[in-house]
Amino acid sequence: MEQQQLQHYLRDYFTWNNCSIIHDQQGILTVQLTEELDEELMNRPFYWNYVKRMGKRGIPQQLTIVTDPEQREEKKGEWIHFGSPRLHKIFRSTMEKARTTRVYEQLTVEGSHTPLTPWLNVNVILHYQGAQKKNELLSLGLQLVHGSLLTNFMDRLDGIPLKSTINDYCFTLTPMIRPQSGFRRMESYLNDYVTKQETDWAKQSLLRLHEEKKLLHHFYSDYLQKETAMEDEELQLGLNRYQQELLGLEERFSPQITVEMVNCGLVYLSHESSTTVMKP
Repeated sequence: MEQQQLQHYLRDYFTWNNCSIIHDQQGILTVQLTEELDEELMNRPFYWNYVKRMGKRGIPQQLTIVTDPEQREEKKGEWIHFGSPRLHKIFRSTMEKARTTRVYEQLTVEGSHTPLTPWLNVNVILHYQGAQKKNELLSLGLQLVHGSLLTNFMDRLDGIPLKSTINDYCFTLTPMIRPQSGFRRMESYLNDYVTKQETDWAKQSLLRLHEEKKLLHHFYSDYLQKETAMEDEELQLGLNRYQQELLGLEERFSPQITVEMVNCGLVYLSHESSTTVMKP
């Protein structure tokens, strides 16, 4: 599910940045990059410096990415997963451009005024750190009129055409819930979500931490004895190393969950699309 959510996130990222989707099937996504995204993502600074100095128009590359593990061995594109350098670049690009977006459903409306309902969308990554590391992408959507809160919101938007300008004859409904209040509701949901997660991974991390501490204590036992024949300087150096390694173990194995916000935005949908995304 995490990789599937990642596929939807990447598709929306490229679409909202005006890239053409060439292929999107079975966990393989091929896009035609814009000049801006090519410069940001493709590591070609010498090429772009050259064409700009020559006064020429650069040719952006196509990028094929693979998010389905079953397609990974086929080598049809670049394997993208949590932790991959390319994905980190995309997340960084998202945050540098703007953490907030505002998009509207693209409708063909003639002669009648169509209301668009506001949704607050927040995409976050949960980082599970301990003996085993894991990342989880969550996409939340809060309807700002009635307060319905949905998960997998980016997945639910799949197939709904969105753009950064509102269509003629469309207007936005006034939200009954302010975005600031919406963020607090989502924060409360995330706290509750994290609290309800299974804790086996945390227990295993604490057990591993205890075992590693015992080994470290045994290794430095000569320095930790109250009575030792070592000189003060040598003893102090050994104790300093012990404390540094102990701190390193705490940082590495202590279980914790941190939340990183990737981006957020307002999404305006028609009544029909709002009804569709709310279906189970």
